[in-house]
Amino acid sequence: MNIAETYSHLNGLEFLLVHKPELWDEIKEVVSRVRALSLQD
Repeated sequence: MNIAETYSHLNGLEFLLVHKPELWDEIKEVVSRVRALSLQD
């Protein structure tokens, strides 16, 4: 799965990028490993 868009509530993303960049890298890694199934009617 890819991160298509982000929403930074109360500048949370900016906080991660400045103060905890390793955590943001880990979040991106975990999301990239998710394999979502497409459900079709």
